[in-house]
Amino acid sequence: MSEEFLWLGFYLKERNLNKVIKYFEERISIKELIKEKKYSLKELENLAEQEFKKAEKFGVKIFFRESEDYPEILKPLPYAPVFLYVKGTFNLEKPVIAIIGSRKPTNYGKEVAYKFSKSLAEKGIGIISGLARGIDSIAHRACLEADGYTIAVLGSGIDVIYPAENKNLYEKIIKNNGAIISEFPFGTKPRKENFPMRNRIISGLSHGVLVVEAGKRSGTLITAKWALNQGKEVLAVPGNVFSSQSEGTHYLLKQGAVLVSSPEDIIEYLDLEIDQTEKDSEKEIIEVSQEEREILGLLSSYPQHIEEIFAKLNKPAFEILSILTDLELKGLIETLPGKYIKLKN
Repeated sequence: MSEEFLWLGFYLKERNLNKVIKYFEERISIKELIKEKKYSLKELENLAEQEFKKAEKFGVKIFFRESEDYPEILKPLPYAPVFLYVKGTFNLEKPVIAIIGSRKPTNYGKEVAYKFSKSLAEKGIGIISGLARGIDSIAHRACLEADGYTIAVLGSGIDVIYPAENKNLYEKIIKNNGAIISEFPFGTKPRKENFPMRNRIISGLSHGVLVVEAGKRSGTLITAKWALNQGKEVLAVPGNVFSSQSEGTHYLLKQGAVLVSSPEDIIEYLDLEIDQTEKDSEKEIIEVSQEEREILGLLSSYPQHIEEIFAKLNKPAFEILSILTDLELKGLIETLPGKYIKLKN
């Protein structure tokens, strides 16, 4: 049996990710480990063989830390996964930014995640996140809307979609030539302790980590800590000082995280190469009035309910509706079902 086969069989038998990584990094001979543990070579062979058969069935590739296919960006990092399960198109030729944050974001957080992810994706920058509810899901979806490249790192086996409502998002990522990644064997349930571990992969595969919104005890802070330990830049968008969902973000800023207020700030600070095929300069220039400009300044690519717009303006509702109608006729905004308004792409 090859070393890769032995390690995989050993990993599946041990079922203890931390121990296996420790053994591997201490460069302990796998054959000595097997002998010490008194494991059957035949049993390990069967376990590894079954796992590779599952991988073939699900269209998954298993990358061993010593193999050429294993991402170079992870190899030198401490505590790198011994195995990576990859489904889809794994491409790290372009820069990748991690976008992370609260599972229960405010409307502000949703807008920021959507706008930043979509804008970065349009410039050819990949987006990596954890497929979780909230900021993670918004970042993935916005990237897909821009036909961008996105990677989702799971805290479960690659065949276990969590949360279940993200099944369509999981499939869209694959369909759009993105990638789903996990270090956990097939069938692993999304246990609580898995997520802090998977966060180091999110930061490890990125060129920088953007924190959008995070509470005081958010798991997002764990990802930021991993990033710092890996020598990666942590960037943060300032939030509402009265919101508990911004406490973690502001803590990171006080600790030295880089304050960013636009996608361009990220590109400039990290000196990222961007796709120059954008043709924004060729778009028709549309004249807008001061009143129209005021409303446009309140909107973003993320939908807002019309009542939120009414609340922000000291104008009669009928007057605002008239301005919104003009903006829609000019092709600058879009009205969605349920009385939601957004900037038109």
